[in-house]
This record gives sequence, C-alpha cells and structure tokens, in this order.
Amino acid sequence: MRYTDTVIFVVKANKHYDPDAGKFVGGEPKQTKRRCHISSPSLSKSVLVFGDLKTSDILIHLKRRYTDTYDYCLINGRKYFFVRESIVNRRQVIVVRGDSS
Repeated sequence: MRYTDTVIFVVKANKHYDPDAGKFVGGEPKQTKRRCHISSPSLSKSVLVFGDLKTSDILIHLKRRYTDTYDYCLINGRKYFFVRESIVNRRQVIVVRGDSS
C-alpha cells in the first residue's frame, strides 16, 4: 500500500476573553500534515459495516498511529469528522464522515 495522499489534522485554537483588550482573543488553528492512503468503502461493505449507504465516508490508512486529539481533518480542502478507529498490526485505520455543508 502506498501512502501518497495527505491528510491534515486540525485542532481549533482556544479563544478567551481578554479584559485588557476588551475582546475575545485566540490563535490560529494548529494543523498537522500526515502522509496516508485514502480509500472509500464499497457499497456492500458500507451497508454491512455502517448500516447505510453513506457515500461521504472515507477510510484513512496511516502507517504510524496519530495519537494527538483533533477537532476535524481536511482532505482535498473538504472537512471530515471522526467516526471510528481501528488498529491493524501497527497501522491505524480511521473512518471519517464528510461535513454536510
């Protein structure tokens, strides 16, 4: 399996109120890029595993585990949210679902 795709894990920056400035302040979201292999489940497997025909589900195969927390991930500029994770040997498979907007 070739790991030729890129996934970006995004952690939103915490915003807090600064009384001296009189407004909410916070930093930019932190982005972490990782090489991966991205695939879509077949329709029959999607029905078997997920129970429906969601076409926005994607499988992310990582060679090394990503253990940091994240709010969402970006794949080709589109936002995806965590559904489930499994560990196969030393590789990590993350199932994500696309944003409906």
